[in-house]
Amino acid sequence: MSVSKPATVDLRAEPFRLFFPMAFLLGAGGVLHWILYGTGLLTRYLASFHAVTQMQSFLLAFAAGFLLTAVPKRTRTAPASVLELGALAVLIPGVSLAELLDFPQLAQALYAAAIVVLVQFAVRRFLGRGAGRRPPASFVLVPIGLVAGVAGAGLRIASAHDLVPAWLGSLGRLLALEGVFTCLVLGIGGFFFALALRGQPPPDLGTTSRETRRAVALGLAGLGVIASLVLQERGFVRSGLVLRAVLATLVLASARAHALPTNPGVNRHLVWLSAWALPLGLLLAAIFAGDRIAWMHVAYIGGFGLLAFAVAAHVTLGHSGYEAARDGRPWQAIAFGALFAAAMILRATATHMPEVYFTWLAVAAGAWLAGAIVWAVFLVPKMWRAPKTAEHVPG
Repeated sequence: MSVSKPATVDLRAEPFRLFFPMAFLLGAGGVLHWILYGTGLLTRYLASFHAVTQMQSFLLAFAAGFLLTAVPKRTRTAPASVLELGALAVLIPGVSLAELLDFPQLAQALYAAAIVVLVQFAVRRFLGRGAGRRPPASFVLVPIGLVAGVAGAGLRIASAHDLVPAWLGSLGRLLALEGVFTCLVLGIGGFFFALALRGQPPPDLGTTSRETRRAVALGLAGLGVIASLVLQERGFVRSGLVLRAVLATLVLASARAHALPTNPGVNRHLVWLSAWALPLGLLLAAIFAGDRIAWMHVAYIGGFGLLAFAVAAHVTLGHSGYEAARDGRPWQAIAFGALFAAAMILRATATHMPEVYFTWLAVAAGAWLAGAIVWAVFLVPKMWRAPKTAEHVPG
Protein backbone atom coordinates (compact mmCIF):
# COMPACT_ATOMS: atom_id res chain seq x y z
CA MET A 1 0.00 0.00 0.00
CA SER A 2 1.06 3.62 -0.08
CA VAL A 3 0.85 6.34 2.52
CA SER A 4 1.52 10.01 2.24
CA LYS A 5 4.13 11.87 4.16
CA PRO A 6 4.90 15.58 4.09
CA ALA A 7 7.65 16.53 1.71
CA THR A 8 10.42 18.66 3.10
CA VAL A 9 10.61 22.31 2.12
CA ASP A 10 13.58 22.79 -0.21
CA LEU A 11 14.55 26.47 -0.12
CA ARG A 12 17.22 26.03 -2.78
CA ALA A 13 14.75 24.57 -5.27
CA GLU A 14 11.91 26.91 -4.33
CA PRO A 15 13.36 30.11 -2.84
CA PHE A 16 10.01 31.86 -3.10
CA ARG A 17 9.20 30.20 0.23
CA LEU A 18 11.84 32.45 1.81
CA PHE A 19 11.61 35.64 -0.22
CA PHE A 20 7.83 36.06 -0.54
CA PRO A 21 7.31 36.21 3.26
CA MET A 22 10.30 38.55 3.44
CA ALA A 23 8.64 40.80 0.88
CA PHE A 24 5.47 40.90 2.98
CA LEU A 25 7.38 41.97 6.08
CA LEU A 26 9.31 44.64 4.19
CA GLY A 27 6.19 46.02 2.53
CA ALA A 28 4.34 46.08 5.85
CA GLY A 29 7.21 48.01 7.42
CA GLY A 30 7.28 50.44 4.52
CA VAL A 31 3.59 51.39 4.75
CA LEU A 32 3.39 51.26 8.55
CA HIS A 33 5.30 54.55 8.60
CA TRP A 34 2.31 56.38 7.08
CA ILE A 35 -0.11 54.84 9.59
CA LEU A 36 2.07 55.88 12.53
CA TYR A 37 2.82 59.33 11.12
CA GLY A 38 -0.76 60.04 10.06
CA THR A 39 -2.11 59.12 13.48
CA GLY A 40 0.53 61.15 15.31
CA LEU A 41 2.23 58.14 16.90
CA LEU A 42 5.41 58.91 14.96
CA THR A 43 6.80 62.42 14.51
CA ARG A 44 9.71 61.55 12.24
CA TYR A 45 8.91 62.05 8.54
CA LEU A 46 10.29 59.04 6.64
CA ALA A 47 9.10 59.56 3.07
CA SER A 48 12.45 58.46 1.62
CA PHE A 49 12.44 55.32 3.76
CA HIS A 50 8.95 54.52 2.47
CA ALA A 51 9.92 54.96 -1.19
CA VAL A 52 13.19 53.02 -0.93
CA THR A 53 11.62 50.20 1.10
CA GLN A 54 8.66 49.74 -1.23
CA MET A 55 10.47 50.06 -4.56
CA GLN A 56 13.99 48.82 -3.81
CA SER A 57 13.46 46.27 -1.05
CA PHE A 58 9.85 44.98 -0.94
CA LEU A 59 9.52 44.58 -4.73
CA LEU A 60 13.09 43.28 -5.07
CA ALA A 61 12.31 40.49 -2.59
CA PHE A 62 9.34 39.40 -4.72
CA ALA A 63 11.48 39.57 -7.88
CA ALA A 64 14.22 37.50 -6.25
CA GLY A 65 11.73 34.86 -5.11
CA PHE A 66 10.26 34.57 -8.58
CA LEU A 67 13.50 34.62 -10.58
CA LEU A 68 15.42 32.26 -8.29
CA THR A 69 12.56 29.77 -8.55
CA ALA A 70 11.63 30.15 -12.22
CA VAL A 71 15.01 30.46 -13.93
CA PRO A 72 16.47 27.07 -12.91
CA LYS A 73 13.19 25.34 -13.78
CA ARG A 74 13.07 27.07 -17.17
CA THR A 75 16.73 26.35 -18.00
CA ARG A 76 16.87 22.93 -16.28
CA THR A 77 19.96 24.00 -14.38
CA ALA A 78 21.13 23.89 -10.76
CA PRO A 79 19.11 25.78 -8.18
CA ALA A 80 20.43 28.82 -6.33
CA SER A 81 23.38 28.13 -4.07
CA VAL A 82 23.28 28.61 -0.31
CA LEU A 83 25.70 31.52 -0.78
CA GLU A 84 23.40 33.24 -3.28
CA LEU A 85 20.36 32.76 -1.08
CA GLY A 86 22.23 33.95 2.00
CA ALA A 87 23.63 37.01 0.26
CA LEU A 88 20.21 38.11 -0.99
CA ALA A 89 18.59 37.35 2.36
CA VAL A 90 20.99 39.85 3.94
CA LEU A 91 21.27 42.44 1.17
CA ILE A 92 17.57 42.96 0.37
CA PRO A 93 16.35 43.84 3.90
CA GLY A 94 19.67 45.64 4.41
CA VAL A 95 18.58 48.19 1.80
CA SER A 96 15.57 49.19 3.89
CA LEU A 97 17.42 49.06 7.20
CA ALA A 98 20.27 51.25 5.95
CA GLU A 99 17.78 53.84 4.68
CA LEU A 100 15.92 53.80 7.99
CA LEU A 101 19.17 54.40 9.88
CA ASP A 102 19.95 57.33 7.56
CA PHE A 103 22.71 55.72 5.52
CA PRO A 104 21.24 56.31 2.04
CA GLN A 105 24.46 55.66 0.14
CA LEU A 106 24.93 52.34 1.91
CA ALA A 107 21.33 51.49 1.02
CA GLN A 108 22.06 52.09 -2.66
CA ALA A 109 25.29 50.09 -2.50
CA LEU A 110 23.44 47.13 -0.95
CA TYR A 111 20.72 47.44 -3.60
CA ALA A 112 23.29 47.38 -6.41
CA ALA A 113 25.01 44.38 -4.82
CA ALA A 114 21.71 42.47 -4.60
CA ILE A 115 21.02 43.12 -8.27
CA VAL A 116 24.53 41.98 -9.21
CA VAL A 117 23.87 38.69 -7.38
CA LEU A 118 20.63 38.24 -9.37
CA VAL A 119 22.33 39.13 -12.66
CA GLN A 120 25.18 36.63 -12.26
CA PHE A 121 22.69 33.98 -11.11
CA ALA A 122 20.58 34.38 -14.25
CA VAL A 123 23.46 34.81 -16.70
CA ARG A 124 25.26 31.67 -15.54
CA ARG A 125 22.09 29.61 -15.96
CA PHE A 126 20.90 31.03 -19.26
CA LEU A 127 24.30 31.12 -20.96
CA GLY A 128 26.12 28.26 -19.25
CA ARG A 129 26.95 25.05 -21.07
CA GLY A 130 24.51 23.08 -18.96
CA ALA A 131 21.49 25.19 -19.85
CA GLY A 132 18.74 22.97 -21.25
CA ARG A 133 16.63 25.84 -22.58
CA ARG A 134 16.92 29.46 -23.53
CA PRO A 135 14.81 32.24 -22.03
CA PRO A 136 11.70 33.53 -23.83
CA ALA A 137 12.06 36.65 -25.98
CA SER A 138 10.44 38.90 -23.37
CA PHE A 139 13.24 38.18 -20.89
CA VAL A 140 15.45 40.55 -22.89
CA LEU A 141 13.80 43.29 -20.81
CA VAL A 142 14.99 41.74 -17.54
CA PRO A 143 18.73 42.55 -17.88
CA ILE A 144 17.84 46.02 -19.15
CA GLY A 145 15.86 46.63 -15.98
CA LEU A 146 18.50 45.15 -13.69
CA VAL A 147 21.31 47.15 -15.31
CA ALA A 148 19.15 50.26 -14.93
CA GLY A 149 18.92 49.51 -11.22
CA VAL A 150 22.69 49.21 -10.80
CA ALA A 151 23.22 52.37 -12.86
CA GLY A 152 20.58 54.21 -10.84
CA ALA A 153 22.15 53.25 -7.53
CA GLY A 154 25.59 54.24 -8.83
CA LEU A 155 24.36 57.64 -10.01
CA ARG A 156 22.71 58.33 -6.66
CA ILE A 157 25.93 57.52 -4.81
CA ALA A 158 28.03 59.57 -7.25
CA SER A 159 25.64 62.52 -6.96
CA ALA A 160 25.92 62.46 -3.17
CA HIS A 161 29.68 62.97 -3.57
CA ASP A 162 29.24 65.68 -6.24
CA LEU A 163 30.89 63.45 -8.83
CA VAL A 164 28.10 63.95 -11.38
CA PRO A 165 25.62 66.77 -12.08
CA ALA A 166 22.60 66.90 -9.80
CA TRP A 167 20.22 65.95 -12.61
CA LEU A 168 22.01 62.64 -13.04
CA GLY A 169 21.44 61.90 -9.38
CA SER A 170 17.73 62.58 -9.89
CA LEU A 171 17.79 60.37 -12.98
CA GLY A 172 19.39 57.65 -10.88
CA ARG A 173 16.46 57.85 -8.49
CA LEU A 174 13.99 57.43 -11.37
CA LEU A 175 15.96 54.49 -12.76
CA ALA A 176 16.01 52.73 -9.39
CA LEU A 177 12.44 53.50 -8.34
CA GLU A 178 10.61 53.21 -11.67
CA GLY A 179 12.85 51.92 -14.46
CA VAL A 180 13.74 48.61 -12.86
CA PHE A 181 10.26 47.31 -12.21
CA THR A 182 8.73 48.75 -15.34
CA CYS A 183 11.14 46.57 -17.29
CA LEU A 184 10.76 43.57 -14.97
CA VAL A 185 6.96 43.69 -15.09
CA LEU A 186 6.98 43.86 -18.89
CA GLY A 187 9.76 41.30 -19.30
CA ILE A 188 8.59 38.69 -16.80
CA GLY A 189 4.99 39.46 -17.68
CA GLY A 190 5.49 38.50 -21.32
CA PHE A 191 6.42 35.02 -20.11
CA PHE A 192 4.05 34.76 -17.15
CA PHE A 193 0.90 36.05 -18.86
CA ALA A 194 1.13 33.49 -21.66
CA LEU A 195 1.84 30.62 -19.28
CA ALA A 196 -0.42 31.41 -16.31
CA LEU A 197 -3.33 33.22 -17.95
CA ARG A 198 -3.64 31.11 -21.09
CA GLY A 199 -1.61 27.96 -20.46
CA GLN A 200 0.59 28.64 -23.50
CA PRO A 201 4.29 28.66 -22.58
CA PRO A 202 6.17 31.04 -24.92
CA PRO A 203 8.85 29.57 -27.20
CA ASP A 204 12.53 29.91 -26.44
CA LEU A 205 14.47 32.84 -27.79
CA GLY A 206 16.03 32.05 -31.15
CA THR A 207 13.80 29.10 -32.01
CA THR A 208 12.26 31.07 -34.88
CA SER A 209 13.14 34.21 -36.77
CA ARG A 210 9.89 35.72 -35.50
CA GLU A 211 10.98 35.26 -31.89
CA THR A 212 14.36 36.82 -32.70
CA ARG A 213 12.67 39.85 -34.24
CA ARG A 214 10.36 40.08 -31.25
CA ALA A 215 13.34 40.02 -28.87
CA VAL A 216 14.95 42.88 -30.79
CA ALA A 217 11.71 44.88 -30.69
CA LEU A 218 11.32 44.25 -26.96
CA GLY A 219 14.92 45.24 -26.36
CA LEU A 220 14.27 48.53 -28.14
CA ALA A 221 11.16 48.99 -26.00
CA GLY A 222 13.28 48.51 -22.88
CA LEU A 223 15.75 51.12 -24.08
CA GLY A 224 12.74 53.33 -24.81
CA VAL A 225 11.66 53.00 -21.17
CA ILE A 226 15.09 54.27 -20.10
CA ALA A 227 14.90 57.08 -22.66
CA SER A 228 11.48 58.09 -21.30
CA LEU A 229 12.99 58.51 -17.85
CA VAL A 230 15.74 60.71 -19.28
CA LEU A 231 13.11 62.83 -21.03
CA GLN A 232 11.16 63.12 -17.82
CA GLU A 233 14.19 64.19 -15.82
CA ARG A 234 15.22 66.78 -18.41
CA GLY A 235 11.90 68.56 -18.06
CA PHE A 236 9.76 66.79 -20.67
CA VAL A 237 7.60 65.21 -18.00
CA ARG A 238 4.45 64.57 -20.01
CA SER A 239 6.39 63.32 -23.02
CA GLY A 240 8.35 60.87 -20.89
CA LEU A 241 5.26 59.54 -19.15
CA VAL A 242 3.27 59.19 -22.38
CA LEU A 243 6.16 57.42 -24.09
CA ARG A 244 6.42 54.95 -21.23
CA ALA A 245 2.65 54.38 -21.22
CA VAL A 246 2.67 53.72 -24.98
CA LEU A 247 5.62 51.33 -24.72
CA ALA A 248 4.03 49.46 -21.81
CA THR A 249 0.77 49.13 -23.74
CA LEU A 250 2.52 47.83 -26.86
CA VAL A 251 4.57 45.29 -24.92
CA LEU A 252 1.50 44.05 -23.02
CA ALA A 253 -0.45 43.81 -26.26
CA SER A 254 2.39 41.84 -27.88
CA ALA A 255 2.03 39.33 -25.03
CA ARG A 256 -1.70 39.20 -25.77
CA ALA A 257 -2.42 40.64 -22.34
CA HIS A 258 -5.29 42.61 -23.88
CA ALA A 259 -7.29 39.37 -23.92
CA LEU A 260 -9.01 38.20 -20.75
CA PRO A 261 -7.50 35.11 -19.07
CA THR A 262 -8.74 31.88 -20.56
CA ASN A 263 -7.65 29.79 -17.57
CA PRO A 264 -9.99 29.96 -14.55
CA GLY A 265 -9.34 31.67 -11.23
CA VAL A 266 -10.04 35.07 -9.69
CA ASN A 267 -6.34 35.51 -8.93
CA ARG A 268 -5.54 35.31 -12.65
CA HIS A 269 -7.93 38.21 -13.22
CA LEU A 270 -6.08 40.17 -10.53
CA VAL A 271 -2.85 39.55 -12.44
CA TRP A 272 -4.50 40.75 -15.64
CA LEU A 273 -6.01 43.89 -14.08
CA SER A 274 -2.81 44.85 -12.25
CA ALA A 275 -0.78 44.57 -15.46
CA TRP A 276 -2.96 47.22 -17.08
CA ALA A 277 -2.73 49.47 -14.02
CA LEU A 278 0.86 50.21 -15.10
CA PRO A 279 0.08 52.06 -18.37
CA LEU A 280 -3.09 53.51 -16.81
CA GLY A 281 -1.11 55.05 -13.96
CA LEU A 282 1.47 56.47 -16.36
CA LEU A 283 -1.25 57.98 -18.54
CA LEU A 284 -3.06 59.54 -15.56
CA ALA A 285 0.24 60.96 -14.31
CA ALA A 286 0.79 62.52 -17.75
CA ILE A 287 -2.70 64.02 -17.86
CA PHE A 288 -2.42 65.40 -14.31
CA ALA A 289 1.31 66.15 -14.43
CA GLY A 290 1.05 68.70 -11.65
CA ASP A 291 -0.07 65.88 -9.35
CA ARG A 292 2.16 63.25 -10.93
CA ILE A 293 3.39 61.51 -7.77
CA ALA A 294 -0.14 60.92 -6.49
CA TRP A 295 -1.41 59.46 -9.76
CA MET A 296 1.70 57.34 -10.21
CA HIS A 297 0.45 55.35 -7.23
CA VAL A 298 -2.07 53.80 -9.61
CA ALA A 299 0.98 52.18 -11.19
CA TYR A 300 2.86 51.70 -7.90
CA ILE A 301 0.01 50.11 -5.88
CA GLY A 302 -2.40 48.81 -8.51
CA GLY A 303 0.41 47.81 -10.89
CA PHE A 304 3.66 46.89 -9.18
CA GLY A 305 2.29 46.05 -5.72
CA LEU A 306 -0.87 44.12 -6.55
CA LEU A 307 0.86 42.36 -9.45
CA ALA A 308 3.65 41.18 -7.13
CA PHE A 309 1.17 39.81 -4.59
CA ALA A 310 -1.03 38.18 -7.25
CA VAL A 311 1.88 36.52 -9.07
CA ALA A 312 3.25 35.34 -5.73
CA ALA A 313 -0.17 33.87 -4.89
CA HIS A 314 -0.23 32.01 -8.21
CA VAL A 315 3.28 30.62 -7.70
CA THR A 316 2.62 29.60 -4.10
CA LEU A 317 -0.68 27.85 -4.78
CA GLY A 318 0.65 26.08 -7.87
CA HIS A 319 3.89 24.90 -6.27
CA SER A 320 2.31 23.84 -2.98
CA GLY A 321 -0.46 21.61 -4.31
CA TYR A 322 -3.40 24.03 -3.98
CA GLU A 323 -4.48 24.10 -7.61
CA ALA A 324 -8.16 24.24 -6.64
CA ALA A 325 -7.62 27.54 -4.81
CA ARG A 326 -5.44 28.85 -7.64
CA ASP A 327 -8.14 28.08 -10.20
CA GLY A 328 -11.09 29.03 -8.00
CA ARG A 329 -12.53 32.05 -6.23
CA PRO A 330 -11.14 32.05 -2.68
CA TRP A 331 -12.53 34.95 -0.69
CA GLN A 332 -9.02 35.88 0.41
CA ALA A 333 -7.97 36.68 -3.17
CA ILE A 334 -11.08 38.79 -3.67
CA ALA A 335 -10.44 40.55 -0.35
CA PHE A 336 -6.79 41.45 -0.91
CA GLY A 337 -7.56 42.57 -4.46
CA ALA A 338 -10.36 44.85 -3.22
CA LEU A 339 -8.23 46.25 -0.40
CA PHE A 340 -5.37 47.05 -2.77
CA ALA A 341 -7.81 48.76 -5.12
CA ALA A 342 -9.08 50.85 -2.19
CA ALA A 343 -5.53 51.73 -1.17
CA MET A 344 -4.72 52.75 -4.74
CA ILE A 345 -7.76 55.06 -5.02
CA LEU A 346 -7.22 56.60 -1.59
CA ARG A 347 -3.53 57.30 -2.21
CA ALA A 348 -4.11 58.70 -5.70
CA THR A 349 -6.73 61.15 -4.39
CA ALA A 350 -4.96 62.18 -1.17
CA THR A 351 -3.78 65.54 -2.50
CA HIS A 352 -7.42 66.50 -3.11
CA MET A 353 -7.97 66.32 0.65
CA PRO A 354 -5.34 68.81 1.91
CA GLU A 355 -7.02 69.42 5.26
CA VAL A 356 -6.71 65.72 6.17
CA TYR A 357 -3.84 64.78 3.86
CA PHE A 358 -1.76 62.69 6.24
CA THR A 359 -4.84 61.07 7.78
CA TRP A 360 -5.89 60.15 4.23
CA LEU A 361 -2.44 58.61 3.65
CA ALA A 362 -2.80 56.66 6.89
CA VAL A 363 -6.16 55.25 5.76
CA ALA A 364 -4.67 54.32 2.37
CA ALA A 365 -1.73 52.64 4.10
CA GLY A 366 -4.16 50.84 6.40
CA ALA A 367 -6.06 49.42 3.42
CA TRP A 368 -2.76 48.32 1.83
CA LEU A 369 -1.60 46.70 5.06
CA ALA A 370 -4.95 44.96 5.58
CA GLY A 371 -4.75 43.52 2.07
CA ALA A 372 -1.20 42.35 2.65
CA ILE A 373 -2.17 40.70 5.94
CA VAL A 374 -5.08 38.85 4.30
CA TRP A 375 -2.62 37.67 1.62
CA ALA A 376 -0.07 36.56 4.21
CA VAL A 377 -2.53 34.70 6.44
CA PHE A 378 -3.88 32.91 3.38
CA LEU A 379 -0.58 32.02 1.73
CA VAL A 380 2.45 32.11 4.05
CA PRO A 381 1.40 28.95 5.97
CA LYS A 382 1.05 27.18 2.62
CA MET A 383 4.61 28.19 1.68
CA TRP A 384 5.91 26.24 4.67
CA ARG A 385 3.52 23.33 4.25
CA ALA A 386 5.08 21.47 1.34
CA PRO A 387 2.84 19.27 -0.84
CA LYS A 388 2.57 15.63 0.12
CA THR A 389 4.37 12.96 -1.85
CA ALA A 390 3.46 9.31 -2.03
CA GLU A 391 5.83 6.78 -0.52
CA HIS A 392 5.37 3.04 -1.00
CA VAL A 393 5.85 0.92 2.10
CA PRO A 394 5.52 -2.82 2.65
CA GLY A 395 2.12 -4.30 3.45
